[in-house]
Amino acid sequence: MMSDRGFQPPVWLLQAGVALIYLTSLSGILVHESHEPSPLVLGFFVPSVLAGLVIARFWAVALPLGVIAISRLWIGLADEDPVIAMAGGLLLGVVLAQTYLPGQRDAGSQDAPAHRWSPVLRVLKRFVTRDGFDNVLDLVRFRIDTFPHGLYQPVPSLPTGRATRAGGSESRWSAMLPIIRAQEVESAIDIGACEGYFSIKLAAAGIPTIAIESEPGNYRTALLAVRRSGTGKVGVLAMEVTPENVVTVPPSDCVLCLSVWHHFVRSHGLDHATAMLETIWQQTRKVMFFDTGETEMTPDYQLPQMTPDPRSWLIAYLARTCTGARTEHLGVHRAFDPSGKPCQRNLFAVIRTS
Repeated sequence: MMSDRGFQPPVWLLQAGVALIYLTSLSGILVHESHEPSPLVLGFFVPSVLAGLVIARFWAVALPLGVIAISRLWIGLADEDPVIAMAGGLLLGVVLAQTYLPGQRDAGSQDAPAHRWSPVLRVLKRFVTRDGFDNVLDLVRFRIDTFPHGLYQPVPSLPTGRATRAGGSESRWSAMLPIIRAQEVESAIDIGACEGYFSIKLAAAGIPTIAIESEPGNYRTALLAVRRSGTGKVGVLAMEVTPENVVTVPPSDCVLCLSVWHHFVRSHGLDHATAMLETIWQQTRKVMFFDTGETEMTPDYQLPQMTPDPRSWLIAYLARTCTGARTEHLGVHRAFDPSGKPCQRNLFAVIRTS
């Protein structure tokens, strides 16, 4: 997670930078003053104190040796007064740092000071709330995440905009809801929840739901949609379901596996995708809703040949993969292929019988 604090360079880098500035600047002064002697002891003393305060280590007292060594590229031996001023200033700065600024020595092991509101910020806080500020940032982030394609699902709680799969989402929900009620579903998992349309619909039906989504733009939008909906029955889990972690998908009465299986096949191959679906089914107590890309998908998805037709092939595949169940066909619903061309996909309900 990114820290709320700004970039802070490591202590050693700051110390090295101050030492370099000290060496180069005071060497130049020493070279100049060797030709025109003048009482500029103060010019050496003040930067030395400052360097000692920042470096806060006693090795800094050796820096005058470096100044002398660099200056000898142009002059001979330097006067002793500037050298004493440099060494004395550095020593004083280090002692002050060690005595009065202990936090500089062990900043990495000590707690940061507790936050205190200044009088000005306390007044400003009455007019600008954190929630209001977050709302503005969320809306800006929402516009960025949905640009240029807009919404995928018709989530009512999100700012108005035309969703690319509005009709297909609404028709699938209408087909699923009677079975959800008939099965008396009391908990649900929505794998590949996208912007949270089905998760929020389940919550509105009184069903606690976990929305699992891997795309950052989608799960940020889902979090915004859930918060704006006012429901307390949806949790958003940012996770890509893989063969390695599929066992962590929580058990539930109902699982939505909508338009996600073809991504399993594309990323992991058919055998792993089948094993993943078997594990998901084992975690399903009552019903799993399933649809997927079919013959409209491009060759890079590596989907099997669905012969004699996608509906027959998928029914047989679900029967083999999800044992102890009966499969109901819930019609065909609007979708689109990878190029954006409209198509139709079959929707199934896999209902546990044993």
